[in-house]
Amino acid sequence: MPSVLNNFQKRLVHQLIEVEYPSLVTISRPAFIQVIDYDEDREKAIQEQRMARARERVWKQIGFRWIVEALSGGDLSHLDPFCFGSIMNSSTVVEPQVSLHGFSEKLQQRLRTHRPVLVGHNLFTDVVYLYRCFFGPLPDKLEEFQAIVHHMFPILMDTKYMATHDCGSITPKSSLSEINDNLLHIKTPKISAENASPYIVVASS
Repeated sequence: MPSVLNNFQKRLVHQLIEVEYPSLVTISRPAFIQVIDYDEDREKAIQEQRMARARERVWKQIGFRWIVEALSGGDLSHLDPFCFGSIMNSSTVVEPQVSLHGFSEKLQQRLRTHRPVLVGHNLFTDVVYLYRCFFGPLPDKLEEFQAIVHHMFPILMDTKYMATHDCGSITPKSSLSEINDNLLHIKTPKISAENASPYIVVASS
């Protein structure tokens, strides 16, 4: 028998014990495999620790997904508060007495009660891609998709729709550059919350 087992030999020992001796378990060591009696409580605790470490690694690698979760009212309870460290250090609106965890909890609460407004130009296609990339397969029916999207994003603002709605033209100019050219002569935009006016586009840009 070799005095030191290589990785292939360790794998063979693991497989042999698992198949032939279910009352035993193996533990990998640097140069050998330790074989001990099976203990259900111990193995359950080890499995839970492995799952907890795996979840922590996943949460740290989520990245941009946290932005999508914040926009859609998702769960931010596992977001690392240290993500806001640079914001607290550079922002003049953060109270010095607020701790990092306190700032994170306050921000999460504000996101739950004051949902962000999702703004885009020709927004439907963007929302379709956003949903497919971050949430799952698209629903079979448009009505179902509309219900889900409006639940996730209560306020949607499509600047293309706002600029062309009731404009009196069958083929309105709807690109951002064309809309910008049409509104350049307006020094002070007229903002109306009652109807979808092209002027709102200038105010929101």
